[in-house]
Amino acid sequence: MTAAQGSEGELDTTHLTKLGMKVESVRATEVSGLYEIITSEGLFYVSADGTLLVSGRMFDITGDEVVNKTEQNMAAMRRSDLAKIEDSMIVYKAPQQKHEVTIFTDTTCGYCQQFHARIDDYLDLGISVRYVAFPRNGMQGTGGRQLQAVWCAADKKAALTAAKAEEDIALTTCSNPVEEHFLLGRKFGVRGTPAIITENGELIAGAMPPRALLEEIEKRAASQPQ
Repeated sequence: MTAAQGSEGELDTTHLTKLGMKVESVRATEVSGLYEIITSEGLFYVSADGTLLVSGRMFDITGDEVVNKTEQNMAAMRRSDLAKIEDSMIVYKAPQQKHEVTIFTDTTCGYCQQFHARIDDYLDLGISVRYVAFPRNGMQGTGGRQLQAVWCAADKKAALTAAKAEEDIALTTCSNPVEEHFLLGRKFGVRGTPAIITENGELIAGAMPPRALLEEIEKRAASQPQ
């Protein structure tokens, strides 16, 4: 038997391991006999004996408003995991920063190219942008090769801009974080690019114009419990 140690003791992870999941944390939920697990594949729920796996959302319906407990915990996971890879991001810092977003990006994605073409507009609104890599077609696709070359370039920002403008860049190789970013994106629930992670750890799927993104960030921030 393999087991994961958590605040609630040991959980049999034999069947989870067979599925290729690495369990990172375990905690009891408000439902008797049901545990929340953070894994290499994301957040799930599992029975106490480790034989039943549940994928879905859990909501607290006791208050005046319905609270998505699963998304709250996913957001906390995203914040924690992103803090560990800050040094490997390509960062465009706003001169007068009001907000900071992390964006999973692909050089071959048309919407990512459009977003980057307006990077100065986001910065002027006080939105700092931290890029991480998410090659939609895998590590061996065009995007995967280009993203690795970008992260291997001496001037990463120049290489990223050139690649997104569909200019030729030298496809150099080196030890790089692209695969780590890619796997992290899958864990976060990223299915396409661009995928925007707010400061609160919430996921916004798809591109948004600068002003619309600012309004969305501030609306979400205002709705957070104090």
